Amino acid sequence: MEKILAFQVRETDLQKLKGISASMRIKLVVIDKVDFRQTVNDLLSQKKNPLVEPYNGQITESMLLLHEFSDKRLDALLKALRREQVKVDFKAVTTKTNIKWTVLQLFFEMEKERKAYLQMNQ
Repeated sequence: MEKILAFQVRETDLQKLKGISASMRIKLVVIDKVDFRQTVNDLLSQKKNPLVEPYNGQITESMLLLHEFSDKRLDALLKALRREQVKVDFKAVTTKTNIKWTVLQLFFEMEKERKAYLQMNQ
């Protein structure tokens, strides 16, 4: 089942995202900041680990994590996000590797990739 995990998306963009996901019949799950130490897999399966401490740090970026999308559906979703001008800092798809990561690890990796991209293009 296609899912979008949304992290720290601004309310105006979240409302647009809700409309898009409803019209495309995609399950949208908004993840609270306190769950950023949970693994992506646990959040996707909605089985949070009760032993994981809540996160109360200072991540400020927003992110969408897209799960189980075909190329065609991914293209359609990205076009809809552009058309509706949904602004998020990071967009990622789940992989065999990152599904085992915590949300924090995913954020850090996305930031590292952004810095490498910017450095490469200078």
